[in-house]
Amino acid sequence: MDCQNTNNTKQIIWAGTTIVSTDIKPKSNFGVCVEGNRIIATGTRDELQFCYPNARVVGSEQFLLTPAFVNSHDHGRGLGTASLGVPDNLLEIWLLQLSSLPNIDPYLAAACDGLHLLRSGVGTVAHSHNPRSWKNMEGETAATIRGYRDAGIRVAFSPPIVDQNPLVYDDRDRLFAILPNDLQSTARELMTPVPLDRKDYFGLCTDLLSKYHDTKQFTSHIQVSPAGGQWCSDELILEAVDFACRHNTKVQMHLLETRYQQQYAYRKWGKSFVRHLEEIGALGEWLTCAHMVWVDETDLYLLAEKGVGIAHNPSSNLRLRSGIAPTAKMLAAGVNVGIGLDGHSLEDDQDFLREMRLAWTLGNQPGASSPSITAQTIWQMGTTTGVAITLRKDVPLGQLAVGYLADLVVIDCSAFLPTFYWDNLPKIEVVLRQATYRQVKHVMVNGRWVVWNAQSQTLDVRAIVKAIQEELALQQNQEFSTTRSTTAWALSNYLRDFYATWD
Repeated sequence: MDCQNTNNTKQIIWAGTTIVSTDIKPKSNFGVCVEGNRIIATGTRDELQFCYPNARVVGSEQFLLTPAFVNSHDHGRGLGTASLGVPDNLLEIWLLQLSSLPNIDPYLAAACDGLHLLRSGVGTVAHSHNPRSWKNMEGETAATIRGYRDAGIRVAFSPPIVDQNPLVYDDRDRLFAILPNDLQSTARELMTPVPLDRKDYFGLCTDLLSKYHDTKQFTSHIQVSPAGGQWCSDELILEAVDFACRHNTKVQMHLLETRYQQQYAYRKWGKSFVRHLEEIGALGEWLTCAHMVWVDETDLYLLAEKGVGIAHNPSSNLRLRSGIAPTAKMLAAGVNVGIGLDGHSLEDDQDFLREMRLAWTLGNQPGASSPSITAQTIWQMGTTTGVAITLRKDVPLGQLAVGYLADLVVIDCSAFLPTFYWDNLPKIEVVLRQATYRQVKHVMVNGRWVVWNAQSQTLDVRAIVKAIQEELALQQNQEFSTTRSTTAWALSNYLRDFYATWD
């Protein structure tokens, strides 16, 4: 390595085990030197200290150093929906019941979510927004981005739009045929188009790009989100693709999360969703699809050929009874797959390490002929590939390399297996099998320590939580469950009966 002039603004961060990049073997007693928000050198601890004798040094042989993780799909609700009174259910029923959720100020929700994610080593989150009010999307966007920025986490923000099928995907007349009269008016209200047309939506996205789209430091990234293939017309999806290509940004879309969404495509077009999107010209590197549990396996090579990314959400797919995505087959076909928490981890704790472990465990299916996923591949999904499908593949994140933005995580491995086992098992496997957010010691984002000794260095976590508690307590006293949300729950049984005929 070449030595440079030293000064005391530089920091050396090293560890007994360092994952520089997932395509090379982890290095021992290796680290990086950071100046400002960039990595200016990599090397062994001794090499770095020789070249930068005045630099601050952070490290230990018991640490593991890794690029910060990327949460490739989330909603930034701040708290889990079960704790707010909406239990897990089939996705189609659960979405209907979300109308009974109390409101949490978007700034507080984003700040709280950002703090939890940082605590588990996440440096970037893809936020698919759920508007409290469609008419106040711009205000909610500003508050949400500010919340994430104040917490110290990068955000790829996607405001949603839908223009069809808000309650059921198909055959709405049959739903009305089984509904009692007292619920039909509620059903019609729920089928009313959202008060945001295409012109206003893309005008909003243009304004957001000018205000928040950071293509130098990537602190915030504005994308477009036709919310789901079944909820958006072909015309809307194609306009979103055109917008993304013109502005060099991404399209984020939910797709094939449930078997009913898969069936919808065959009912409507007589072919798979992926084949239909290919026919209309919607597939490309600009597109990242969340979930894809029910993708036709024969379509995987087409997705790989077109460069489409997939955000895999294992916890959410289990909790909402969607199933287990064929991630090993996706990867074997060459599809770029990242990992997302979807705001719906198994324990509602936004623990990204635990989510990677679940993705690893579920991804390795029974059978000697089944493709396998290695721990190294899972780590790549949570870092390098996560950057590519969440931002762009040319964004300098996801590796500990010279010139890259300084996003990194220090994990304390002292509580893991006795050291004499480590020579027989790759350390990355030990960490992936055992680590949780509790072992995350320090987190740096954009050259700034945002978590130090497991404590937030940006916002007062207790103050944020207290503010949310006060907001929820006030709504409890005001009976926030409106007639619409109460009757929405009453609709749930009929909605279940409706989709049962699709089984």
